[in-house]
Amino acid sequence: MRYSNLSVVVFVTLSLVLACAPTVRGQTGAMEKFFSAEYAGVSINVYASPKTDPGGTMTVEVMINATAERVRIEYLNVSVYGFINGTEQILLNHTNVMSNETLQFHQTTAPNITVIVPTDVWGITYGQILLRYSFGDYSTERGPGFPLTTVRNAYLEDLESQFRSLKQSHSLLSESFRNLTIEFDRLNQSYTELQGNYSQLQGRIGDLDSTRTVAVILTITTVFFVATTFYLVMRRPKEYW
Repeated sequence: MRYSNLSVVVFVTLSLVLACAPTVRGQTGAMEKFFSAEYAGVSINVYASPKTDPGGTMTVEVMINATAERVRIEYLNVSVYGFINGTEQILLNHTNVMSNETLQFHQTTAPNITVIVPTDVWGITYGQILLRYSFGDYSTERGPGFPLTTVRNAYLEDLESQFRSLKQSHSLLSESFRNLTIEFDRLNQSYTELQGNYSQLQGRIGDLDSTRTVAVILTITTVFFVATTFYLVMRRPKEYW
């Protein structure tokens, strides 16, 4: 009786550990969980690289766990799609990960797929599972789809980098323009002041010219008067005593 109770405890403990195994796997490493579903007889979790670069690779892991006795997997196919230039859909990978295999209760399998990403593909990738399985008298087919790894948009990042550079250049040019505007206003003010000083000097020169003209006239008049007086004195008759 004691050994029977111990066996039950061990069985329950192992069942709980195996049931929680997919969740634990999703929290380790660099992989992220992108899809999770519970169907009759099986549970599926899909993990993949969170990000990758154009021309790089991405890893997809499909974890399937049997939640019933003797689950017969007729086929488990995984397709991964990408988008050329972020718009045109293209098949990146199609893999048959399982075929005609039987999973025992709580048996888990997790095959990995390595997907090569072309250089002209970016944005969100898309995964699709095609699963046909049966257990007992139950048979069904599932075909869920889900988003996957994000491929870095190098073209957009380059444009954003150019935009930031142009924005910085624009800021520098705007600052230079403001400084030149301030300098222009200062020079314009100095020019206006010089124009005012020049006008004042022109007025003074005009006054000096007028004074010079009057002085010349007075000088000529004085000389003429002196000459006339001298002439008259010299012409006066002499008196004889």
